[in-house]
Amino acid sequence: MKSIRTLLTRKKSKSAAGGVDQAAVLVLRGISELLRAGRAEEAEAQARSFEGAAVRAPGQGDLTNVAASLLAARAVLAQGRAAQALSELDGLLAALVDPPSMSHYVTSLAVRVDRALALCALARPGEAETECRDVLIALARITQHSVKVELAALHCLVHALNGQGRHEEAEAIARGALPRAQGEAAMALGCGLVRSLNGQGRYEEALAEARKPTPEHGRGGAGAVALGSATALHGLGRRTEAEAEARQALVDCEQFLPMGHRRTRQVRELLARITSDSPN
Repeated sequence: MKSIRTLLTRKKSKSAAGGVDQAAVLVLRGISELLRAGRAEEAEAQARSFEGAAVRAPGQGDLTNVAASLLAARAVLAQGRAAQALSELDGLLAALVDPPSMSHYVTSLAVRVDRALALCALARPGEAETECRDVLIALARITQHSVKVELAALHCLVHALNGQGRHEEAEAIARGALPRAQGEAAMALGCGLVRSLNGQGRYEEALAEARKPTPEHGRGGAGAVALGSATALHGLGRRTEAEAEARQALVDCEQFLPMGHRRTRQVRELLARITSDSPN
């Protein structure tokens, strides 16, 4: 990637989206790709560097800085530092308390979805549910509707409901959203559906869903599908297959996810249950 400072200080061509210059768009896109590839530490470093350069670069709007800060917080969350991510996201929301444009307002809703994900990671699913439902209500009231933010809010709501043991509600929401989702959104919702079915003890259905063709996704989704499959196989009493699936999930998590990632811990916990249930 070219120097962030070079990109930000060169002559700018305005993009169509809120006056953010094309150079900034390219840098932000590169940081997003790092996150998608599971390279959260690099993404955080790039985002912090971008923030520092953008503050001093002439003509930069505050929305550009917010976008960089949001990516930094997402990278922090991806590394398992949920409390820090929540603090940073709360700071972003304070800066957007009186958004000057619709673009700023929609961005504030995206920040709130990430805040809800951080709350889920901190085992506060009830608060996360409230945040997601408020975001969905807000989206329904505006004309410049963001499907991407809506699907992210729905995925997080599924996550929050599963976290409260309300698996039937989670299943209904996941099934309703999946037909409109693609790529990583489809994978995330699909994993939420599998988790909801496993939570209801419907292991055959969960296994069938987990074994459907997986949409294209970045390395940040590593181990997610295999975790659902292993849970279903364990529930069906197919311990040898469950253990093999869980071990593969652990390999993927350790290879592609940052240290301390919540999914890695979940896979290890499942593997411990599977092996403790195995006959001597």
